[in-house]
Amino acid sequence: MTETVNDSAVSEEAVIAFLRQQPDFFEQHPNLLKQLQLRHESGNAISLMERQNHILRQENRQLIDRLNHFIEVAQRNDRLFQQLQRLVLAMVPHTTANDLIDALETGLIEHFDVHETSVILCDRPNADGDPWLQISRDSLSQYFPTLINEGKAMCGSFGDRERDFLFAGRQVASLALAPLTDADHQPIGVLALGHQDSQHFRSGTETLFLSHLAQLTSLLLARC
Repeated sequence: MTETVNDSAVSEEAVIAFLRQQPDFFEQHPNLLKQLQLRHESGNAISLMERQNHILRQENRQLIDRLNHFIEVAQRNDRLFQQLQRLVLAMVPHTTANDLIDALETGLIEHFDVHETSVILCDRPNADGDPWLQISRDSLSQYFPTLINEGKAMCGSFGDRERDFLFAGRQVASLALAPLTDADHQPIGVLALGHQDSQHFRSGTETLFLSHLAQLTSLLLARC
């Protein structure tokens, strides 16, 4: 007597569920592996074991790519940390706001792929030759309400009004901004970086190092 199987009696979901519950099923029935045929990208039929090896190789390449990406990010962060450390050490000896900001802006342009810098300070009058712009806190909040109210660094292209306020007459297409704060974490100004490439500072750009630099700059300014 020949046993027949009704194809419609067993659903695809049932087969999947069964194989998940019996992961060693093909070890108990190795001859089935020889009969199974899977279509390869080239159009040739391959065995299940060959397909499994192909999938494992693909997953392995993906894991290697992810690992290489993590290594690149770690190396980039390590370089940024070393550059930031050198910049801060160059700023520390200065005890006047002019010298401190000059050292800050010089270090950013020379070592951080920044085309333009601008330091805005609230309620600190400036004279001719001083390297910062002076503006009231209320006016600063009108230009950058999210930055001032939330106290977080921001990146992006922003609008012409904001770019002209920070970098009037200079060719800047994207900005990175971080708030300068006092000991009570109240805003005292803004550190702004500008780049000619509109995609250099994007909304998703990591701002950890910029925020850290702004905090250190705030502490150093407090003694000036």
